[in-house]
Amino acid sequence: MKEPTEIWIVEDERELRDSLATLINLSDDLSCKNTFGSYDAMLPLIRAKQFPQLMLVDIQLPGINGIEIIQKIRAQHVATQFIVLTISDNRKTVFEAICAGANGYLLKNDSFEKILEGIRLVLRGGSPLSGSIASMILDVHKQPALHLPDTELSDQEIRILELLAADLTKKEIASQVTLSIDTVSYHLRNIYRKLQVHSQSGAVAEAFRKGLIH
Repeated sequence: MKEPTEIWIVEDERELRDSLATLINLSDDLSCKNTFGSYDAMLPLIRAKQFPQLMLVDIQLPGINGIEIIQKIRAQHVATQFIVLTISDNRKTVFEAICAGANGYLLKNDSFEKILEGIRLVLRGGSPLSGSIASMILDVHKQPALHLPDTELSDQEIRILELLAADLTKKEIASQVTLSIDTVSYHLRNIYRKLQVHSQSGAVAEAFRKGLIH
């Protein structure tokens, strides 16, 4: 039997933290054994190079905030994936989180069912967004595009970005563009490098912001 996916929760509101952990542990495919109220509380495990497969992170935390946590862990080049779970739908905060490497951005008023769906979507290679956040990102293309000559994406990379924006997984994208999953992954790494982002959701957000896709 496949081991359940390990989830950590970083949330300073104890009641919500405990409720989320209980919900996750009711699922056969997911497990939450570690919850924390701050980055400092995680430090012993971080220093021991112990990381989960996925982390739910609040933005507003004691000490360093959730965006900084994502940046610190991303800098260690670990494979942990991140979903921001917060009350803030501030546009600046959303884009900072996504560009820091968040794979998804959900709001605390989303249902527990949507949060679980979001976790599973990230594990399949998707990028869950609350409805209002998705609308915000899609509206960005109405703003003037930034001309960045060093962003030279190929037609194939643009096509992959368009499919990412349609919320397709890497496997589905590979089927659409008749490439192997490994080749799609190679293109994604190039896209991340060119757009200076760390996740699929970050790539989509940057592509909309720069007018590369519509």
